[in-house]
Amino acid sequence: MASSLALAGCGGAEASGSAEPYATESQGLDTSGDASLDADRRIIVYQTQSLQLYWVDSKGRSQLVAQRTGKPMISPDGKQVAYAKLPDNYRAGDPVTHADLYVLDGSSGHSSQVTRGYDDTEPVWAPDSRNLLFQSTTRSRVPSLWKVRDNGSGLAQVTNVSLGRTTTTLVPNPLSSEDVEWDFDRRIIVYSTTSLTNGDVRVISFDRSLNAMAAYSIGSGYGATWTQPGTVAFSRDEDGQTLTMEVHVY
Repeated sequence: MASSLALAGCGGAEASGSAEPYATESQGLDTSGDASLDADRRIIVYQTQSLQLYWVDSKGRSQLVAQRTGKPMISPDGKQVAYAKLPDNYRAGDPVTHADLYVLDGSSGHSSQVTRGYDDTEPVWAPDSRNLLFQSTTRSRVPSLWKVRDNGSGLAQVTNVSLGRTTTTLVPNPLSSEDVEWDFDRRIIVYSTTSLTNGDVRVISFDRSLNAMAAYSIGSGYGATWTQPGTVAFSRDEDGQTLTMEVHVY
């Protein structure tokens, strides 16, 4: 599954500029691209249609953070922003074979590189705001989820390790980082492998060290979300109708 960064870099249908900005209070920002605003307004970052990432300081001044980036993902505690970055020599239309992860400090606007040398994309913050899940193919030659701390330590593969440790089949990656939702107990993620048509709706449960304990499908569909503790709802298209499915996850 191609990441949203790959599609954006290639000018595909999910290019970042084609999405509605998801900061509802962003006066003065370039809202032609993707923006992100945490609930307490501690961090404001936004991305232009040309994949430039900007950070807004406490005085409302925009500062360029990086170019050729993926969508910014704010940590649950509202203090940091994770993003993927294509190499400076990347040209639109080229295949995405290399991308690195960075973490931006919300108070200073300074970015630190977290990974390097592979095709690391789609960062997702863990509930502790210190660990990240991300997607990579070239690290193991299989599209998989990996984990790393915000300081670059603790790098390890999470899914498809030896292709059978937690499941008998390949665990597909999420469509994108925005598609991943943690449950209310902050130990299970749910995601879909597609956005508008029937795909695979998956859940992965983790231990406290963010190691995958179980990974399995709960059915075909899209738009999966937690509605209450232990319950996932998602849509499924059947015979020209859109059905709402509800599955209990334990």
